Amino acid sequence: MKKGGVTVFLSLMLAVLLFFFQACLQSARVAFLRSQTQEALELAEYSILSEYHRELFERYGLIYVELGYGGGLEDTGYLEQRLREFLKVNVPKGAVMAVEAWDFSRASDGRGMAWYEQAVSCMKQKTGAAILDQLRSCEEWGRQAEEQSTAYEEIRTREEKNLEELRQRREMEEQVYTPDPVSSVSTLQGGSCLHLLLPDTGSVSGKKAVLENVPSRRNCLTGSGPRGIYRGTAGNDLFFHGYLLEHLTNAVDLLTGDAESGPWLDYQVEYLIGGKDTDIGNLEAVCKQILAVREGMNYAYLLTDSAKQAECEALAIALVGATMIPGLVEAVKQAFLLAWAFAESVADVRTLLSGKRCAFWKGDGTWRTSLSGALDLQNSASGFDEGEDSGGLSYKDYLGMLLMAQEREKKTMRSLDVIEGVIRRLPGCGGFYADQCTDSFRVRTVIWNGKEWAAERTFCYEW
Repeated sequence: MKKGGVTVFLSLMLAVLLFFFQACLQSARVAFLRSQTQEALELAEYSILSEYHRELFERYGLIYVELGYGGGLEDTGYLEQRLREFLKVNVPKGAVMAVEAWDFSRASDGRGMAWYEQAVSCMKQKTGAAILDQLRSCEEWGRQAEEQSTAYEEIRTREEKNLEELRQRREMEEQVYTPDPVSSVSTLQGGSCLHLLLPDTGSVSGKKAVLENVPSRRNCLTGSGPRGIYRGTAGNDLFFHGYLLEHLTNAVDLLTGDAESGPWLDYQVEYLIGGKDTDIGNLEAVCKQILAVREGMNYAYLLTDSAKQAECEALAIALVGATMIPGLVEAVKQAFLLAWAFAESVADVRTLLSGKRCAFWKGDGTWRTSLSGALDLQNSASGFDEGEDSGGLSYKDYLGMLLMAQEREKKTMRSLDVIEGVIRRLPGCGGFYADQCTDSFRVRTVIWNGKEWAAERTFCYEW
């Protein structure tokens, strides 16, 4: 009886062990199939992401899959077809039942913030501390320049109004006409400035772009939004500005021969600031802003130079003569100072456009113009081209300042205008659209291998 009991016990235990081993084998099989599916998805990810847009990467260092695949119309079905083909290589024949891709993060998402993040990452990976310090310096210079420009504009408006009122009062009370001492300069200030700033306006690019359907003006396709790795902050803006100044061309690059004319507009950084459809229009818009910056800085210096103030006062006394109108001489003196600041600004911008450097804070050794030259600006501007301030700022530095004053959305979307405009004019890229570019999306696949298995994975570039 005991031997029979042991046999029954062992038989029962064997059945339990066999069931246990079967469960272990089934579990191992399930784990293997799940691992095989995930591995197949991972290999498919590498294959799909290797089909990034080559011209976009070579010109701008950006990694995106273009969902239009050169055809001009977005075709996510083709992407899913490619996914299916790559999966079939690594799973049993006929096992792929379904493939779906969705939740695309597009370059234009967040009004350009999606591509902003990748540009920031690109610069952070290669920017040294020295360049970052320079960008921070531009930020500080821009803050100081904005303060001086605002103060200068208020003073100029007030002094011009004050002088006109005093001139009219003298004519009524003393029957003496006081000429406008800076009428010619005022006329130049109100007109086009490029003929004053460039020795040869014929060298300016005459390109014109069609802006009706650029990313900043059309309704772009929307995706899952920015990835949130590098948000829009003042610190990240510095890297973004560095990226723009490095990868986009500007007027001085072309005028000095450091860059060649290319597709779309040539003065690309100027377009980010001006937003106009011609190179000439954008250059003039930027030059006027730089002139305004320099006028404020130069006027601030004149207020500290007693010799130059005395020169302006002496000329004002000679012009006005004997008068009982209080403040008239001082008003004329201020008009001379404002005109002189403008003339010096013209000299500064001419220096910048020639590829040279100009001092940010003026001193007696870096002041170029005379009062007589300032009052005859139309004829004397061509004599302002000599000299350079070795420790000064370049034209690109001023572009950096102006970029910092721009709204973030304008910078991000207009820079997408530039990138799309350039890429679409390259051979074989006529169907390129920035909002059809993705660097992150979700994939779901269903595979049959004795049982139906579903797996999901996020496909994305790591940057």
